[in-house]
Amino acid sequence: MIFPGKRLLARIVFAPVATVALVGAVVACSSDSDSSAGAVTKGACVEVTDNAADAMKASVGDCSAATSNYRIVQVGTAPLTCAVSDATFNGTVGDTKTGLCLAPNFAQGNCYADAGTRPAEAVACTAPEATFKVVKRIDGVADELQCGTDATQFRTVADPKTTFCMAKP
Repeated sequence: MIFPGKRLLARIVFAPVATVALVGAVVACSSDSDSSAGAVTKGACVEVTDNAADAMKASVGDCSAATSNYRIVQVGTAPLTCAVSDATFNGTVGDTKTGLCLAPNFAQGNCYADAGTRPAEAVACTAPEATFKVVKRIDGVADELQCGTDATQFRTVADPKTTFCMAKP
């Protein structure tokens, strides 16, 4: 048997429930909640505050900030072994022990102390440990031929494409 009022009742009950579920899903997928801010994920940037081999420390930061000197290429369990072109970070980010492979996100005009396979540390250009200065940073291009004659060395990153032209401080 068919009861004509049941279909109308189902529409009245299920329509608002479906609408609330749809709105909730859209809001959850499109919001920039604070819970994802500061996450240690591929593509996020970090400021390495201590690059000592046995006590590395970093904090997640804004990639456009001059202090966020590395971009995360890979996240894993420490100790992590990275590609030759990446710095290896085995330490603590916030309160979490982790392994990271890092690509440079150096700021133009800043100086750094090279640390081999560990992340370079940002230092004052007048510091005796300063080994290089970024004289030019070119975003959107990974081509060392874009560096001028004032650069004595270079570093390119494939993703996102970036060229760092460097010289002695």
